[in-house]
Amino acid sequence: MFLNKTRLKAMIKSAYKWEGLFVGRIYGGLVVAGGSWVTWTEDGYVPNWLKAAVMEHTGELPGPETAILAKKNEPVQYEVADCPAYNLPQMRKECTQAWTVTPVVSRGQYSEIRFLQKTGHPDLIKAMAESFYGVIDFSELGEESRPSGPASVSENGCLVWKNEHSAYACLPLDGVGDGDRRIMDALKTVDFGKFVEVI
Repeated sequence: MFLNKTRLKAMIKSAYKWEGLFVGRIYGGLVVAGGSWVTWTEDGYVPNWLKAAVMEHTGELPGPETAILAKKNEPVQYEVADCPAYNLPQMRKECTQAWTVTPVVSRGQYSEIRFLQKTGHPDLIKAMAESFYGVIDFSELGEESRPSGPASVSENGCLVWKNEHSAYACLPLDGVGDGDRRIMDALKTVDFGKFVEVI
């Protein structure tokens, strides 16, 4: 897995507290998701710390081909197990848009935004929460290779990273403030694909 343990545990805790934590044994792996992010880890490669982090909030792992939604102060609910938005292996196959992660981060009073540029199309810029990008941690890879990505099915679709045993996706921001829009306009004048390593 290529996600930072501490940060992912914090995301799991936040999802459980606020929007609800989705957990499914579906699509040949373990899916864990909050409102704006999803992870998928292939059966047989799910680390024990991830299972423990989930079970701390859900009390259980769902059985094969089942899914649950756990939310603080509410009973665990069984969910529909077939949800294409959580099928990250298939989603990655359908991705046709490649993105370059720029080194540019806008730091506001309450949030940080990372900017991405469509590979080969410098005039197309999108933004994502820096916290969602910051959870990616190659020091956690172990025997796995670095993931491909980010990529998306459409220009406004979620961003997907995937390697042979795990995947991660998150939603881009659907709007930014005036100051960040000005930054995005300035970024269109630089082709970051020529300067930043595309993974």
